[in-house]
Amino acid sequence: MADESRGAQPKHPQQLFFDNVNPATRLLEKRRQMYEVQDALENQKARFAKEEEQFRKKEEQLRAKDLQLQHQLCRFNKFLQDNEAKRRRADTRATEEAAQIRQKDEEIQDLEKQLEDSKNLCAKLEEEKERNMKYEEFLEFVKDTCDDYTEIG
Repeated sequence: MADESRGAQPKHPQQLFFDNVNPATRLLEKRRQMYEVQDALENQKARFAKEEEQFRKKEEQLRAKDLQLQHQLCRFNKFLQDNEAKRRRADTRATEEAAQIRQKDEEIQDLEKQLEDSKNLCAKLEEEKERNMKYEEFLEFVKDTCDDYTEIG
């Protein structure tokens, strides 16, 4: 309406509202209106078709993005499962190694006790040997001094 007040002409001439207008003129006016409506309909159809194509492309993009996200989710899930399996194996291995360490520590303690016992026994036997050496020396002395005991040597 502001355009009309400035003197700009409307796109199509104003509809004629005369009752005494020729029927041919009325028919032409109705045809013109019909063509305007048809043009508007065609323009709207084209716009809808264009929007529908844009929506279809957007939907395809969204489907592709969704599929990509699903693949990434699957890979990430597999990654998490692999890491969880590795963690469980590492925990199991650590538990087994700790048990082996405890077992080896017990073996070391047992062997150290055996070594200590063996050293004590060796010391006792060495003391007993030293105590018995005087008897060996005596027997050697007797053997060397007496010829009666030659069968000893």
